[in-house]
This record gives sequence, C-alpha cells and structure tokens, in this order.
Amino acid sequence: MYVCAVFYGGLIRLSKLPEVGFMPTDKLLHGLAFGGLALLLFRAARALRQWRTPSGRLWFGAFGSSFFGAALEICQHFVPYRSAEFLDWLADTVGALLAVGLLALVLRMRREHA
Repeated sequence: MYVCAVFYGGLIRLSKLPEVGFMPTDKLLHGLAFGGLALLLFRAARALRQWRTPSGRLWFGAFGSSFFGAALEICQHFVPYRSAEFLDWLADTVGALLAVGLLALVLRMRREHA
C-alpha cells in the first residue's frame, strides 16, 4: 500500500511546492518517502529466508527503496506533466541510506546494551 501511495503521489499533477529552508521541498519529500519505504522493506524482509540477518535486511531495504525510486522516475518520464530527474532518484537513494544507517545505529546500540 505504501508503494502504491508513493507512486500515486509521484504521478499525479501537483502545483509548485513551497521552498523550505536550505533544501528544495521536493527533494526533502523524496528522501522522507523513500527513507520510510526502506524501513518498511527492512521489516518485510524478515519473511524472506535469504534476508534473515539484520545487515542483509538493511541492504534489502536500502536497495529495494532505491529500485522503486528509479522505477518511479522511469514512470514519470512517460507522464506528460511530470519530469524524470536523476536528482530525484538520488534524493530517494540518500533518504533510504540515511534511514537504514540510522536504523543500523539503533540496532547496534540495542545489541550493545542487551
């Protein structure tokens, strides 16, 4: 459902987003959306035998999220009122890597305190 919501938001017609701080709003939203997807994929990967280790699930979340980001940009290329941008995919990937990086730190801290 989350992927469907991200693709829906990424393919509908939107008005110009307001700028917030030092970063363009659309790049921030890309990072947040795909960071969230990376965390969900990490959680979902527990059901897949080959991704049972925490580090494997972290990589699955990061790469899976980046893959869906690339897929969204490819889809946007074929939508007349949207544009496919390499920097959007880069923001997706950076958001995913930041999310799994923070999660890796949390998991390490939990393991050390257990």
